[in-house]
Amino acid sequence: METVKDYMDDQIIWIRSDASVTHASQKMTESCVGSLIVKENTFYVGFLTEGDISRKVVSKKLNPDEVTAKEIMSTEIVTVESASSMEKAFEEMSKRKIRHIAVTTGGRYVGILSIKDFATYYSNKHADE
Repeated sequence: METVKDYMDDQIIWIRSDASVTHASQKMTESCVGSLIVKENTFYVGFLTEGDISRKVVSKKLNPDEVTAKEIMSTEIVTVESASSMEKAFEEMSKRKIRHIAVTTGGRYVGILSIKDFATYYSNKHADE
């Protein structure tokens, strides 16, 4: 059985909670990711996605230099265990209508799984058939 660990991105790209949305967007672009974990002091406190920036800043014509990651992040960091099946991860993401999920091993963050990782998963799955 293929697991989340087989397809996740094992980099945790994070940003400080007081960082501007402009900085967050630039970091996403530089890192080629669609989400960031938001960190305050030594704790992860939220999740920030391209969708958050689009819906909560751009569509409201707010100045991204003046809005912080903390102001628009999702405060719940939805997680899935790295040993979980890809099907379980997809079910959780579908149920919550999210495109990114944090991956944990024993409660420790070890990566991010995004909807784009499922393209690779399904491509590999059908290649084996």
